[in-house]
Amino acid sequence: MYLEKDIIEKVRESVRIEDLALRYIPSLKKKGRNYTGLCPFHKEKTPSFSISPDKQIFQCFGCNTGGNIFTFIAKIENIGFVESVKRIADIAGIVIDDKADESSAVIPAIRRINKYAMSFYQAYLSSGEGAAGKNYLKNRGVSEEAIASFKLGFSPDSWDRLSLNLKKNKADLELADKIGLIGKSQKYQGSYYDKFRNRVIFPIFDRSNNVIAFGGRAITSENQPKYLNSPESEVYQKRSILYGLNFAQNEIKELDRAIIVEGYLDVIGCHQNGITNVVAPLGTALTESHLKILSQICNEVIMLFDSDSAGINASLKSIETSKLFNIDIKIAILPQDDPFDFIIKKGVRELMAVIDSAEKPVDFKIRTVLEKNRGKDNIGILGELFEIIRNISNSDDPARSIESEKRLHLRVLSQTLNIQEEALIADYERFTKGERRDQTEKRKNAPAIPYETRAYRDLIHLLVHYPEITGDVLIDFSPDEITDPLANTIFSAISKLYNSENELRIDKIFDFFPKGLEMDFLNSAIQNEASVEDPKAAYTEIYVNLKLHNINKKITEYVEKVKKSGSDRLEYLAEIEILRREKEKLSSYIYNRGSIKNK
Repeated sequence: MYLEKDIIEKVRESVRIEDLALRYIPSLKKKGRNYTGLCPFHKEKTPSFSISPDKQIFQCFGCNTGGNIFTFIAKIENIGFVESVKRIADIAGIVIDDKADESSAVIPAIRRINKYAMSFYQAYLSSGEGAAGKNYLKNRGVSEEAIASFKLGFSPDSWDRLSLNLKKNKADLELADKIGLIGKSQKYQGSYYDKFRNRVIFPIFDRSNNVIAFGGRAITSENQPKYLNSPESEVYQKRSILYGLNFAQNEIKELDRAIIVEGYLDVIGCHQNGITNVVAPLGTALTESHLKILSQICNEVIMLFDSDSAGINASLKSIETSKLFNIDIKIAILPQDDPFDFIIKKGVRELMAVIDSAEKPVDFKIRTVLEKNRGKDNIGILGELFEIIRNISNSDDPARSIESEKRLHLRVLSQTLNIQEEALIADYERFTKGERRDQTEKRKNAPAIPYETRAYRDLIHLLVHYPEITGDVLIDFSPDEITDPLANTIFSAISKLYNSENELRIDKIFDFFPKGLEMDFLNSAIQNEASVEDPKAAYTEIYVNLKLHNINKKITEYVEKVKKSGSDRLEYLAEIEILRREKEKLSSYIYNRGSIKNK
């Protein structure tokens, strides 16, 4: 949906960001001109979240997120820009005409079709024809109560049973095709066939209990693939959905812990047996979106795998991302079977013992390396072990430094490998010094950031904090002059915004960049507070230095040409003279605009 600019501005001006934020963060306190409190986007104990009523923006210095009123509501409710405008409009009592809004009609229509399909599959499972599905679930140990709670179903081994029922109920068949329930027949024009046939159906819900997609498990080897899943749609993005979270979210919040397993039946089996803080990603490793959602309701995540899981290595990559959200991840490995089968064979108490013995990632990695190399020369694996310890970036004990944490692991490792502690520490220090030398060499050989790039980014930093100088800046610069791509993109947005409104509102810049490098740069610029007595003088200094830099660069180029020239020597000398006069004019500019030197 396209929203007219005047509608967006009307909504923006209708609610102040501090009033909106207080709806979600009642603990916000006024401190000077700003409001501060605990960040709603990551778990923290010390407040690092700040709102500026003057600038109408928010910032978190802990997770480095920020933006305007629309960004805030989009992040906290996990919605897009248009939805965020409409959400704030609802709060303000502003009516937005939805007649031309396709998405506003599509989403409810998808939900209706999915709800109908879920009821259809449930009814079929309960009927006499659903015996094969019931037998499969019974053999897997799924109870009648769990079947009802998770609204499991079964799809007929029929070409078009669901398609005909959807048509009979006047559902939008094109839309049902788009969301993967049915497909268009290539043989018979205007006819459709069912995508899910002879499969146990697992409805997938969002956190508000709307059915948004389906997973279908084949019950015979002839029916391939084993699992068939709905494609992504307006209501379903698998990287942001955790199966079972609608059922588990309250218990996760209560226990301050989420348990991650790998499949539908593992979630159902755990819930059925009273472990109700269990969820699963949908065909992916744990993503940044998953961690962001979980960090809002708990501080600890246990990743529970069977011993031959292919997902272990992929999920270990999630651990680095977890640091962004201040969430602790631990790893628990079952000695055999998947979680549901383990419960059936060993019982809930045994499973909970495995979960409660979950290891920190560093301990898991060290143990894995040691087990993989059991019986081999210890010296050969020290480099791999030292690399794991070197990457430790936090401590379990707030009173213990990261270096102390590393020493603790080295002490344990010395006992495990039967190597004298002092000798092992000396080897480790030699290893890290070698790493530091490599990093120093890399930094030495890294290309320097061009002066123009630094200057243009400094200029944007100044504009972010002192928008009142924008008019002067736009007299002297046009976006075409700015060669740094990042600075050029942001400066173009600033120019467009100022020329249309004759002022620069910092919160409005975020409308151009809801995500990406530009938003990251703006957040960084806002967090790095500028402290300038005279913003115009500071700008003049940037301007003059840039101009002088460019003039000197051109003079150098012409001097080189003079050295190599013949008949055109006088022409180059004339150009050099013109450039020198421009340098003299800059002195006059400094005097008229009031530089730092002439204050």
